[in-house]
Amino acid sequence: MKNVIKTLVVIMTLICLVACSKDKPSYLGAIREFEIKDTLEEVENKQVKVILLYGQSNATGVSQNIYLEQNDDVTFSKASEGYDNVLINYITENGSNSSNGEFVKVKLGQGASQNHFGPEIGIADELSKKYSQETIFIIKYSWGGSMLHNQWLNGKSGRGELYEAAINFTLSSLDYLKSKGYLPEIKAIFWMQGESDATAKNYSKHYYDNSKKLIEYLRKDLKKYYKDSLMFVDAGIAEIDIWPEHNDVNKAKEKLASGNDYNKYFSTSSMGLATNLEPVEGPDLAHYDSISMIKLGQKFASYIE
Repeated sequence: MKNVIKTLVVIMTLICLVACSKDKPSYLGAIREFEIKDTLEEVENKQVKVILLYGQSNATGVSQNIYLEQNDDVTFSKASEGYDNVLINYITENGSNSSNGEFVKVKLGQGASQNHFGPEIGIADELSKKYSQETIFIIKYSWGGSMLHNQWLNGKSGRGELYEAAINFTLSSLDYLKSKGYLPEIKAIFWMQGESDATAKNYSKHYYDNSKKLIEYLRKDLKKYYKDSLMFVDAGIAEIDIWPEHNDVNKAKEKLASGNDYNKYFSTSSMGLATNLEPVEGPDLAHYDSISMIKLGQKFASYIE
């Protein structure tokens, strides 16, 4: 019963946050300047793949470690130890959980808390095998409950507070890699967001235009760290009632992918990703269950060549 109440409180808080904003940017006090700790050894002109992971709570990860252990002990064991050749610098919810400005092995506990994980586990599990002789870097910036409409953007399709924070964190991390002798190349941006914009028609109806502007900014602001064009991989949101405008949001994502070869979209509902199984005593319907979170990360990773 406690978990059911907790889930309802979370959902109602999110809906209130969105509904009460009245279409104006809400101030989150996001950190804007980042210090990257010098913990990597120097290399000489080493080309490396970099992946950016952005979004809201399903990018942060609210899937519980304990359920992964129960459902997939093999992946749990690997993820507990960490993936030696896939390193991550991450900050979630303005530092409520972060790697404190350093690149560390991807492992469990890099989600909403040390008891949770996000898509980085599935990503690392796939890429650590596919590129076993390489080092892969992930830069993750996410904030649960955040809206594209007036937090990642500013309500007028300008760069919003979260966008600026994410870019500053990303560029600080990339500049650090370059200073250590790496030649970092961004291979893709993985975007897991849209649930908050699906809480009301007033936001969902702008999702296509907002996403188009977001990608335009990303490709412009990150230009020096990718070649040709930058791939943007957009995951659909769950098609469930707590996101009443999910159709608008997912159709916008799909439309955006149809107009550009470097924009990709996949439906999480078509994959069968579930939110209704965990916790067993009262499912958290807003967030993907442990096995589904692994599959989400693996699907993202499948776009990396």
